[in-house]
Amino acid sequence: MKRRRVAIISSFSRLGQWRGIMRYGQQAGWICQRIDRETLSRLNTWNPDGVVFQIDEFDAPMLEYIRHCKLPKVGLRALPQTCGNSPLVLPDLESFGHQIASHFVARNYRRLCYLGSKSDETANAGRTHFGGMQQVADAHGLKLECFFPDQAATWKALRLAYRRRSSNYWDRFWEMGPALIDYLRQDPEPVALFVAYGEPAMQFMEMVDERKLSIPAHIGMAAETEDALNGLVTKVPMTCLVPAYESQGFAAARLLDRMFAGKPVSADQPTFIAECELVLRESSNQIVTSDPLVGNMLEHIRKHAFDVAYTPDALAQAYGCSLRMIQIRFHKALRRGVAEIIREQRSQRAVELIRKTTLPMKQIIEECGFSCHHQLERAVRMLHGSSPSALRKNHHKEPEPA
Repeated sequence: MKRRRVAIISSFSRLGQWRGIMRYGQQAGWICQRIDRETLSRLNTWNPDGVVFQIDEFDAPMLEYIRHCKLPKVGLRALPQTCGNSPLVLPDLESFGHQIASHFVARNYRRLCYLGSKSDETANAGRTHFGGMQQVADAHGLKLECFFPDQAATWKALRLAYRRRSSNYWDRFWEMGPALIDYLRQDPEPVALFVAYGEPAMQFMEMVDERKLSIPAHIGMAAETEDALNGLVTKVPMTCLVPAYESQGFAAARLLDRMFAGKPVSADQPTFIAECELVLRESSNQIVTSDPLVGNMLEHIRKHAFDVAYTPDALAQAYGCSLRMIQIRFHKALRRGVAEIIREQRSQRAVELIRKTTLPMKQIIEECGFSCHHQLERAVRMLHGSSPSALRKNHHKEPEPA
């Protein structure tokens, strides 16, 4: 039986998508070839049986090829001029935005901001990061501020001259960075910023550090990245949202195989892949407040919460204040009490140890300040809806295809 040839035509490389397509292709016995703008001419002699494509709006030759391609094809990015009747498999950016905004709100950020391309609205069939973030903002009575480097209105708001044509998006991010920091710090309230791309986020964090501003106390940061390791090269480790690109590639290849088999595949509604990993780090994973006294007390809690003897009364004794006064101050600044903050610190630490280590549960209980297994079990279930053992098993098992 003849082995099918599949061309993976892409303007930019995402290793996870490539792995997902190749993993399915290996099972199906395909011969796969990656094609970019420099190698597009290979298709004149290497005749594929089908195509998986991901093309940005600036790649005219590749857009032209896909537009006239009559082969079975599946898209990983939505552009009206290329998609036609092609089925699409897209990352669920709206779900990602909802998840990151919920994280920010849980850390007491009341000002939410987004930095990314407005063109994502088209490229992802209307489901965007800022759409998901807006849902969370509306639910909590907050305002979401969006900054789009590809939109003149953003440059005007930052009092900058709009660069209609730049060599690439990174130049635009870099140029508007200092003005954006000035804009965000006009209000002393802590602000949370989600950046749609990892490299600009890392550049922005460098600029914030040069201004002697604190991350996350002044500006909380998170970014979408292809690899969570990107967040470890910044001075303050950065929270990363990592889409399951391998699952997206696998799902696209599976759809293409259905088309090869003559089975019905709908192009009316894209398939959205909501699977992702939110890797929490110091750049955002800290409760913030504009109240200096509460801020100092939060730091005391972070240092001592993992001592099993540490209680709200211990905090009151350390500061020579009545517990009632502290509770009033906490509820005003954070809308939660001291005991809840202590539980959160212990729970988050426990989840981190369960996921990242093979420590026995008994040792995790001791290191996180719990007095018994029941407390650990309840804390993990409140955060993740599963038992500690199930959380560890699910985190370390081989990922299933989408």
